[in-house]
Amino acid sequence: MSKYIKFIFLPLLYLWELPQNLFGLTVLLIMKLLHLVVDIRLEKQRYFIETPKTGVSLGWFVFWTPAGNRFTHLVNDCRMHEYGHARQSLMLGPLYLLIVGIPSVSRVLYSRWHRKKYGCSWKNYFNAFPENWADRLGGVKVPAKNKLYTAKD
Repeated sequence: MSKYIKFIFLPLLYLWELPQNLFGLTVLLIMKLLHLVVDIRLEKQRYFIETPKTGVSLGWFVFWTPAGNRFTHLVNDCRMHEYGHARQSLMLGPLYLLIVGIPSVSRVLYSRWHRKKYGCSWKNYFNAFPENWADRLGGVKVPAKNKLYTAKD
């Protein structure tokens, strides 16, 4: 991208994702204050922020954790999944928090309740909207059930 196009395009893109960008920047500042940021890298016009145990994507801020990896055949599937959410944010702009954020948070809350009640992970967390879409957009290749790979509990 030429310097001039970036000068015009990137601010417009930031504004397109403004609600989640402001929220992501706030989360980043709080996590920095709490010393919960392991590493920050700028890739694909996004800030990939490694944390000890948080995975969430808020506009230009992609928080991920190695503790969130599900599959033994992928090194960073949590990172890939959260990048998929970042791509959703790019597509949906200001509607992202309504269309993806609310259903995703609802699935997280249900998953936590399921773990507390049954003592194990909810196996269907990634099997429906918007999580399965984020997996596809992020390039997470979910193995078929008859393969040797297993999801981590």
